[in-house]
Amino acid sequence: MALDIIDLRESNAFLNILFDNIPAVVLVADKNLEIQEINDAYQSLFGQDRASALGVRCGNALKCSFASAENKRCGETSHCSQCQLRGNVLATMIRKIPADKEKFVHTFFVNGVAEERHFELTTRQITFRGEEMALLILYDVTDSERQKFDLLDKQKKIDESLRAAGTVQHCLLPRALPAVESVEFAWKFRPCDAIGGDILNAVPLDAAHIGLYVVDVAGHGAPSAMISVLVYQLMNPHTGILLDAASDPARIRDPEEVLDILDKEFPLKRFGRHFTIVYAVLDLASGAVTYSNAGHCPPILLTREGSFRTLDVSGTVIGLGAMPFGQETVVLSPGDKVVLCSDGVEEMRNPAQEFFGEARLRETLLALREASVAELVQGLYDGIVQFAAGTPPADDCSILAFVYRG
Repeated sequence: MALDIIDLRESNAFLNILFDNIPAVVLVADKNLEIQEINDAYQSLFGQDRASALGVRCGNALKCSFASAENKRCGETSHCSQCQLRGNVLATMIRKIPADKEKFVHTFFVNGVAEERHFELTTRQITFRGEEMALLILYDVTDSERQKFDLLDKQKKIDESLRAAGTVQHCLLPRALPAVESVEFAWKFRPCDAIGGDILNAVPLDAAHIGLYVVDVAGHGAPSAMISVLVYQLMNPHTGILLDAASDPARIRDPEEVLDILDKEFPLKRFGRHFTIVYAVLDLASGAVTYSNAGHCPPILLTREGSFRTLDVSGTVIGLGAMPFGQETVVLSPGDKVVLCSDGVEEMRNPAQEFFGEARLRETLLALREASVAELVQGLYDGIVQFAAGTPPADDCSILAFVYRG
């Protein structure tokens, strides 16, 4: 015949097994908070023999820091009126209000050393030896709480790093693009939730040439942002690699030459991540655009006649040491537009997890081909935002475009 669980619960043998083996301090206290019974977990947790706690008030037996420091009995210290343990026991005994896994934090002397301990406290009124008493279960959760605090502290530091990285990334974005009669620029940037590594810019190289680029560093967070800073510094026309200062006058380096230098400066084995970049040099007088591409999304040419063409010459990503990258020159006519994007545009997802994709990008740009370059960039940006329908971007979205006026 099977043993009914109710019979088991009423079995003294069963209760004694629980009392002796439960991984928590279990004690029975009378109305004066003097301990009448306590299990062996008391010794392992507080470093005291259980027999020494019998007949002693709870705070003294548990080595309350106030009772120890003031050398007073539990119930007579300066803190007793605020003591959560005492309050729960009295509420259980007098008002018949039990406690269920209430968080309880207090400082006790454990093996002679003051320690802040975290407990989950459960109380019940019971009849013990013919008298009404309180049953207390103190489950030590100190280690888990400390781990939680450590994780929160680490997360706080990570959040601080991400905010710093976000500030750095924001500072790298253009404050003002070159203002010349023959060219009009526009750009838009939408960061993802995690800090990415996109940067973009257009910079005068001399009176007749402008360099422009979009960079996408792999990964997210502070490491990607730091690589973006280094690339940004090297792409400075005055102190970086865009001009060969050894020549007199300084020679404008070809785009492929610039990418070759970057590939040597950022080996994957040293930085642990790669990046893509498209860099172009625009001749303001002739409309010639010479570009080189290291694994980035191809630039898009929208002609004044309304055609759509991708500029597809490309090598591999920066960091692999797998040159050459190649370069190509196209000559623009007045009214032609060039659009540079990061892969965050095509890879934007909607709630159904569909990509914005190449086809939508083409369709959107063709629909905006007669708009001003500022309207085109804003229209493309609005298009991906509407497509996402509130879905957070998984990567930065960068758009840099210009129209050549001739």
